[in-house]
Amino acid sequence: MKHREKHPNLDVDGCFACRISGVAFASAAMPNRRPQAASINATEKRWDSDMAAYKRLRRDGLQPAHIDGSRTMEQRAEHAVQVETGIL
Repeated sequence: MKHREKHPNLDVDGCFACRISGVAFASAAMPNRRPQAASINATEKRWDSDMAAYKRLRRDGLQPAHIDGSRTMEQRAEHAVQVETGIL
């Protein structure tokens, strides 16, 4: 418990600050807060479709070079070597 780390001699169930010290928010919750939030959200959206294609390729016994672009690889690749090297 965070409270015991910060206040080892204080015998209380936990102060409010210690209880909320571990709370974090996703970048989608505050899109204007950080300039990187838009790129993070775009990457997450792209990974949604790429991750499904990556899993299908892995299930078929292929090892794509990386997750990014797996959907395109799955659609356009004609040989297993193209998928594994990442070169179309």
